[in-house]
Amino acid sequence: MENILDYTAQAGRPMLGDFIQINLFSPGDHEGHLTSVLQNLAEIEMQVNLDDPHSEINQVLTIEGDDSFEMSKAVAEVLEAALDASVISDGYFEPFREESRNLDLRSLIRGYMVDQAVALLTAKSPNLMGMVHLAEGIRFFNCPKKSIHVRMSSSNIEKELGLFKNAVSTTEARGNLYDHESATLYLHPLRHRIGDHHTVSAIADRCVYANVLTKVGLYAPQETIQSCVAEWDAQIIIFNESGEIDEIFEETKAYSFDQGSISYSSYDGSNRDS
Repeated sequence: MENILDYTAQAGRPMLGDFIQINLFSPGDHEGHLTSVLQNLAEIEMQVNLDDPHSEINQVLTIEGDDSFEMSKAVAEVLEAALDASVISDGYFEPFREESRNLDLRSLIRGYMVDQAVALLTAKSPNLMGMVHLAEGIRFFNCPKKSIHVRMSSSNIEKELGLFKNAVSTTEARGNLYDHESATLYLHPLRHRIGDHHTVSAIADRCVYANVLTKVGLYAPQETIQSCVAEWDAQIIIFNESGEIDEIFEETKAYSFDQGSISYSSYDGSNRDS
């Protein structure tokens, strides 16, 4: 019989124009640890916030000529991940296009912050169990079984999505990135077979990759999508408005659906994965 995981602690704060939420499922007093993690995340946010003209990442992006700039670890990791994602996706993930307000880079940064939250939470307590949610991305840690409910565009239909990896990101073809103008700011049109009412879910080891892959799933051709899925050992699922799968890109060992009644995660006594 399956047992539902109960929240033992919750914490959150506004972050990068949205709200980061941390839910823990492990018993004990974690208030001090959660406070410390949120403080550390706030410091990282100051370095990578694209909406702050004085942030370190904006200074790096606006450097001209041969000026040198010593980057923090966070900014260096974000920019390296963005460059790698652009190359691997054949340019369909566009992190540095100013006229789109760096939409892809913003999405990657949000995924990076989720991954940093997990790293900070488990550094002190490696067996801590929980999840972190920011905007389109969710990442579980030390949860033996993971699933979410995905709501289809413009309908009340929800589909349970079981996860074979720890991170998942979901976005809609229209109004993706929660910005009603964002769909008009991309150079690439939605790829063949994708319409305004499709929903894209990507599953990966890390939230930064999952966030990247939802954009790849919207715009890149099938060959590029498949190569990205292989590169990151990930999975992309395209739902239509009725909640049916139109397309799925995955490695052969991936699996997607569990039948159940949980919204975030369940515990069935099987081995944990980190």
